[in-house]
Amino acid sequence: MQLGLKAVLMRGGGVEKFKEVLTLTDLDELLASDEFGLLIFCPNTEAGFTKEKLAEIRKAKPELSILVISNIRSPQMVLDILQEGTQGYLTNSCDEHEILHAVFALAKGEKFFCNKVLDIVLNKHLYEGEEENCEPTVLTKRETEITALLASGKTNKEVATELCLSPHTVHTHRKNVMKKLNLRSASDITRYAMNTGLLNPVYPQ
Repeated sequence: MQLGLKAVLMRGGGVEKFKEVLTLTDLDELLASDEFGLLIFCPNTEAGFTKEKLAEIRKAKPELSILVISNIRSPQMVLDILQEGTQGYLTNSCDEHEILHAVFALAKGEKFFCNKVLDIVLNKHLYEGEEENCEPTVLTKRETEITALLASGKTNKEVATELCLSPHTVHTHRKNVMKKLNLRSASDITRYAMNTGLLNPVYPQ
C-alpha cells in the first residue's frame, strides 16, 4: 500500500516532501528531526501503529494534520481513532481522487471523511456485506468551528457573538452542515462532535 500511496501523492502535485516509515523508531526519529504538515497513518497493531501511538503523536505535535487510511474492522475502532483528534479518515477502498481530495482538504484546515466512516460517526446502520459508500464529506474549517460551538450547547446568537458573525451567517452554516452530514436534529450535531473529538480535546492548549 505504501508504494501505491506514494505514487498517488507524487502524481497529484502539491506535495513537496514525502517520507514513509515502517517502524515506530523511524517514525519518532523523523518527526523529531523534520517538520511535516500531514501525517498519513495506517493503523497496524503488529507494527505498533495503534490508536495509543496516534494519541501520543497528537499530544506532541498538535499542529500536525492527521489522515487515517485503514480497513474498518469494527465501528468502535473507527470511533476510538477519531476521538484521538484525526482530521480525516478514509477506508482502503477509497480511490486515488478521494485520497488527493482528502490531502488538500486537510491542508486547508478542513475535515474529510468518506461516507462509510461518517455512517459510523453518526451511529447509522452498518451491515456486513453492505457495499461501501466512500463518497467524501468535507466540512470547512469555519463549519467545523461552528459545529463544535453548537454541540457545546451554544445558541446561534451566542455562536455569532463569539465568532463576530451575524446570526444569519451562523444559521446558514448550520443548515449547510446538517445537509452535508445528513443530520436531522441538534442531538445529531452533538453526536457527530463527540464522536469526532470536537468536544473532547485530547491535549491541553
